[in-house]
Amino acid sequence: MDHGITAKIKGSFNSLEKAFDRKPFIFIDEGGNYWLNDHANDFISDRKISLKDFMEWLMIGSSHLQNLSYGDVTIHMMRLPGNNVIVFLERMTACQKVAKTMLTPREREVLGLIVKGFSNKEIAQFMKITPGTVNSHLDKIYGKLGCSNRVAAGFLGLKNGLFLPARARVSEAKT
Repeated sequence: MDHGITAKIKGSFNSLEKAFDRKPFIFIDEGGNYWLNDHANDFISDRKISLKDFMEWLMIGSSHLQNLSYGDVTIHMMRLPGNNVIVFLERMTACQKVAKTMLTPREREVLGLIVKGFSNKEIAQFMKITPGTVNSHLDKIYGKLGCSNRVAAGFLGLKNGLFLPARARVSEAKT
């Protein structure tokens, strides 16, 4: 093996080890168990984010290893051997915050219901609006997110943390 490459790999592992002492991170094992370091616990608590909801949402994203955002938190994921995942948390940049404000609160609500699997008819009933208004909101969402269908919009909503965890769908549908 090339000694220059070996030195680079060792240097990368040393940097990663130092990051564990300085940065908020979460370890998720292949069984779905998770551990937070003190920095991550403080990071989440300071933002008044529900740990249960955050972890449920994070588990969805970790299966796809996406870089995501939730509130003002940017999430970077890396798969480790054995389907374990390490998650680093950072503050969202100003540029990322602008992207989150592209949608109106009502459009974010529609997108959240799309992500949860609601049909247009269910969205209309839930929001007490007409199906035509739902379609109008969807057209605006598609235009602002640069996509052409609900699956792509839902994925972008998931990636950008613009919805509540999926488990809320059952309780919301009953209200």
